[in-house]
Amino acid sequence: MSARAPPKCPPPGDHALLPRVKEALGPSLLSRGVTPEGHLCVVVPPDKIREVAQAVKNMGFDHVLSLSAVDYIAEKKFLLVYVFASYLSPELKNQLLHVRAEIPRDSPRIASIADIYPSADYEERECHEMFGIWFEGNPHMGKRFLLDPDCCIDEKTGKPLYPLRKDFKVPDWGLMG
Repeated sequence: MSARAPPKCPPPGDHALLPRVKEALGPSLLSRGVTPEGHLCVVVPPDKIREVAQAVKNMGFDHVLSLSAVDYIAEKKFLLVYVFASYLSPELKNQLLHVRAEIPRDSPRIASIADIYPSADYEERECHEMFGIWFEGNPHMGKRFLLDPDCCIDEKTGKPLYPLRKDFKVPDWGLMG
């Protein structure tokens, strides 16, 4: 039995931020929806993530609250989920903007936004260690951040393994007796 993959974008709906986001992102906005919590979610092309991040910053979203990935192994894709928020803009104070982009699983690369949003640096590094996604332009890619240096290395090939990929096999460390 396999778990059903979550939707890549929630169902369409009206949202107060939508006109401003449409204007800011233009043709980079591929689809949109509203999360069950009432936050606007947009899907953008992965090659436009830097332009989108800059446009979102110009709107007043001043930090990346979170960045994660969903492994759609059957589709051979990762879905990157950026959540932008604002501490400084009273208008955006209670808003979260979800920006999502799909990348191929066999070549998981996307431009870094850490120079636009320094708060994305740790999130990108964590995504790299857990999923193997390479954030081009982030100077910390390839360095261990959260995992022990000896953890999650294939003993036969010496290549890193990524523990949050759906095809990750938990090694037998002899802990279960």
